[in-house]
Amino acid sequence: MLKRGVRLAVVLGLLATGAACSGGEGSGDGGKVQLTLLSHYGSDPAKGGLDKMIAQWNQENPDVQVKSEVVKFDDLLTTLTVRQTGGRGADIVSAYGLWGGQLQKANVLAKVPDDLAKSIKSSYSPAALGAVTTGDTLLGYPTELNTYVLFYNKKILAAAGVTKPPATWDELQDVARKVVKRDAKGNIQVEGLSLIQDGDNKSVHPFLSLLDAAGGSFLGPDGTAQFDDPQGKAALKLEADLAGVKASNTSVSPTKQFRSGGVAMAIQAGWWVGSLKTQMAAKYASDVGVAPIPGPTAGSKGSLAYGFFMGVNERSKHADEAWKFLTWLNEHKADSGVTGMGRYLAGMGLIPPRTSDLATLRKSLDDPNLVPIYDAASYAMPEPNQPGAYEAKTALHNAIMTVLADGKSPDEALAQAAKAVKPQ
Repeated sequence: MLKRGVRLAVVLGLLATGAACSGGEGSGDGGKVQLTLLSHYGSDPAKGGLDKMIAQWNQENPDVQVKSEVVKFDDLLTTLTVRQTGGRGADIVSAYGLWGGQLQKANVLAKVPDDLAKSIKSSYSPAALGAVTTGDTLLGYPTELNTYVLFYNKKILAAAGVTKPPATWDELQDVARKVVKRDAKGNIQVEGLSLIQDGDNKSVHPFLSLLDAAGGSFLGPDGTAQFDDPQGKAALKLEADLAGVKASNTSVSPTKQFRSGGVAMAIQAGWWVGSLKTQMAAKYASDVGVAPIPGPTAGSKGSLAYGFFMGVNERSKHADEAWKFLTWLNEHKADSGVTGMGRYLAGMGLIPPRTSDLATLRKSLDDPNLVPIYDAASYAMPEPNQPGAYEAKTALHNAIMTVLADGKSPDEALAQAAKAVKPQ
């Protein structure tokens, strides 16, 4: 569900002052505790599903009531920090894992109780935990989890004589070159492989997925750059080669043109399944295939996992009640032994982060395209979220774009990006 970036630079100064703010908005009224939950779930099915669970809690717990507050995703971090600075922070926050380091550094998030942290760490997938852990510190309950996979148009590949999705980088390049189509003037009519997504830093997640497939890493535990190693150089050379033969072009929008047959393959996050089903209707089942992102050799594969979490505001006056609600929200059972949160997330086409939910729901998937998306949760590289990770992501994106759009040397671009990464 993460599609667009945020105005991070606007809020960095606010984060620096966040630790000085007063408590959240929770307040008692006639002996009742009123908790507030701030999220970006403002439209269905996300809004309706969360509201339904909150209503169930409120009915069963009359002395602890929860009120949902919603802002657009682009405004979420700014709203969170501005309210925190003004002493009006929500008791419970839903946030993007990439922000975790900044929020933790500014003392916005309360420490997860030890017994609860132990339970969460034993119950959630490595990808989900990695996406919401900064250093050794768990930020809260993992919620949304997305992994990257290779989407492909089955009909376009079949028309070019390709009977199965590529399983190595050589096959990926070969297929991309076979299926690309250009008009008499050289303009792309069908892009072979898209290496970008919507939003800011649009080139980074596809690159990191290929980097993971090669066995590389983005950042070290201390925040230093690790993407300028042989694996990183090989991954960016692959992208450069595809751009060089015009099988990939950053001017083509995959989210707009894949559905109409203008893109043959694209490295995208799993949430895209839900969008494509809506946009393509009956053509989705006949045209869309999903496969793991291949690595350099047969059997190698990679992905990137990013996630959201729900945690408690360090300044909340009702932290105990807030953790009690979050525990119920993420652990109460719905049906077939699956938690309510797991059913809610799966209903939106997202990966349930709890391992037991994932195992149960995977057995009953009615869409084969979801299988590689679910499977990637077991091997995907978690998106780093320590302080400075966003700035490192921006530096890497700028470097990748000089290669894809301007033809710069991959090795030189990565070296330049690595120098721009400043551990915090």
